Amino acid sequence: MSKIGLIIKREYTTRIRKKSFIIMTILGPLLFAGLLFGTIWITLNDQETYTVLISDPYGLVTEYRGEQDSTLVPRFPDQFKDNENVIYGFTEKTQKPEELKDGFYNIMIELDEITINDGKCNMYFDNFPSENIQSKLKNDLQESLERFRVVDSLKIDYEKYKRAKLDVSFAEININKLGEEDHTQERAVIGFVFAILIYMFIFMYGVQVMRGVLEEKTNRIVEVMVSSVKPFQLMMGKVVGIGLVGLTQFLIWVILSAVLATFGLNYFESHLVNGAAVLENGAVVGNGMNQAAMAQSLMNNEAINWIFLINWPLMVGMFIFFFIGGFLLYASLFAAIGAAVDSDSDTQQFMLPVTLPLVFSYIVSAMLITNPESPIGNFFSIFPLTSPITIMVKTAIGNISVWHLISAMAALVVAFLFFIWLGGKIYRVGILSYGKKVSYKDLWKWIRQSN
Repeated sequence: MSKIGLIIKREYTTRIRKKSFIIMTILGPLLFAGLLFGTIWITLNDQETYTVLISDPYGLVTEYRGEQDSTLVPRFPDQFKDNENVIYGFTEKTQKPEELKDGFYNIMIELDEITINDGKCNMYFDNFPSENIQSKLKNDLQESLERFRVVDSLKIDYEKYKRAKLDVSFAEININKLGEEDHTQERAVIGFVFAILIYMFIFMYGVQVMRGVLEEKTNRIVEVMVSSVKPFQLMMGKVVGIGLVGLTQFLIWVILSAVLATFGLNYFESHLVNGAAVLENGAVVGNGMNQAAMAQSLMNNEAINWIFLINWPLMVGMFIFFFIGGFLLYASLFAAIGAAVDSDSDTQQFMLPVTLPLVFSYIVSAMLITNPESPIGNFFSIFPLTSPITIMVKTAIGNISVWHLISAMAALVVAFLFFIWLGGKIYRVGILSYGKKVSYKDLWKWIRQSN
């Protein structure tokens, strides 16, 4: 086996046997799944009941039940329906907010004379209501106030008004792909998820490369090692070895996450969908059969069929290539930083130029979600320091030519070879340099220094 191969084997076997690697490999997916499904479970099982008092002194949404009955009821009977999370009450009196503290109601919505014009009203609460509860309150008030304006002010039949209302939506169709909707922004979000994975991987394991080199340098282990191998071989072995460790951990995370997701989805389908509260248009419905039908409807919904429009073989192929290429490029620079300094605190002055392109590529990728056709995205998806992240969004969108992909891949390979050479020049001198605070001037001198 070659010397680089021996170093790769040493780095790989040493790190995957560490307790920290084993623990994080197992706990990573568990923590993520727990956070995700725990959030969903808490949201679906929020059974707190809110008693809501509508203070309506101007009679905008309420009226008396009859001439002989002074009970206030909703002006429109199909509005303000109680359910297991919201119970309504009505008054024509102006209540003091302080009375909520010891009273029956824990939320009070106060309507005034200008609410009918601007829709603004005060909401007083004892416990802050969830977003779902607020959504139901807003929907009930909005439709009731809208009916009041249409029927009482405009003297128009509300059913006719509803038939006249029209919500405009776009079916996004690319003229180059006639006959199918495009769903550009939705696909961009999928690409952004892949971009985040590469972004996190480069940061996490690039820093591990830097600290591994720094640790061996400060412990003087490297002095023994360079007597048997060349510094460049040592750097390449460490970069590739740690990269394989990260790739192994990532693949295990993918497999464990898929298993946990399968069990989690089965659990929600069998327990929560048929028993817990499900939100429908801001209201909570409790019928198990309706919920099961709703779940089946979501699974068969054409609104998510756009996922299959993504070229998944190309997406996975580009992910693997730029995943590995991006790490090798940046890891060589992180290794050079670790070799150049004597302590962890000294790395900060060199980290900014290396990490800035990564951060900027993250920002550009996020921007592409709202503006997928931006020329900036085309440039940074080819520029090698940003392409490993930005290219994933462009690939998912699908508006990318073969020559664009080839250019991005070729540029990344050339940049990797250049930076591995550059990092090797710094590593060769810096790994045996001690006792001096290194400056950019020193780095330039090391790069220009001949063998």
